[in-house]
Amino acid sequence: TSPPLPPPQRLRFSLGPETAPEVERAKRHLDSLAADVEVHCFSHEGFGAGGGLRAEAIVQVALQVAFYRAHGSLCASCEPTSLRHVLPGCTDLLRPPGPPCLALARALDDPQAEAELQLALLGEAVEAQSRHRQEVRGRGCGGGGAGGRGGRGAGRPRRGLRRAPIAAGAPLPDIFMAPAYALATHFRRCTVQV
Repeated sequence: TSPPLPPPQRLRFSLGPETAPEVERAKRHLDSLAADVEVHCFSHEGFGAGGGLRAEAIVQVALQVAFYRAHGSLCASCEPTSLRHVLPGCTDLLRPPGPPCLALARALDDPQAEAELQLALLGEAVEAQSRHRQEVRGRGCGGGGAGGRGGRGAGRPRRGLRRAPIAAGAPLPDIFMAPAYALATHFRRCTVQV
C-alpha cells in the first residue's frame, strides 16, 4: 500500500475588490456544475488481487474500445499517475496497450467472432494494461510483490531525452521533429485514476 500522506494544509487567500466578484462568480459556476453530477457506486468482489481481472485496467481498455467504435481508430491517450514510491512528487504517463486493444475492438465489432475469442482478447488487453501499470507504478498498484518497484515507464526518459538538447542549446534530434512523434504525443484522451 501507499505510505500515508500528511493532511493537507489549509491556505488562506486575500482577495482584492477587483478579484473577489470574479472568484465568487467562478464558485457559483463550479457549484452549478457539481450539482449536475450524478454518481452511482457499487461493489463487485470479482475484481482485484485474487479475484481476476483488475477493474481499473478493464476501464482503460473499455475506453479505448469505445473510442475505436466512435471514431474507427484508437487514439493517443494517457493516464497521469504518481510515482511517489520511486520519487516523491514525480509522475509519469500510463498508456494503454495499442495492439491488444485494437485486436479486441475489431473482434467485438466482428459479428463472426466467437465469444470465447472476444473473452480471450479482453483478457490479453487487460493483462497487458496491468503489466504496463506495474512497470510504471510499481508496488501498491496490485500484483507488485517484492520486485514491483516501478518507475520503468517510457514517458520520463523520453521527456528527458527531448529536453537535454534544448537545455544544451543543441538542435532536437530528428525523431522529435517527426510527424509520427507529434501524433503519438498529442493525447486525444486523458483519464486520471479511473
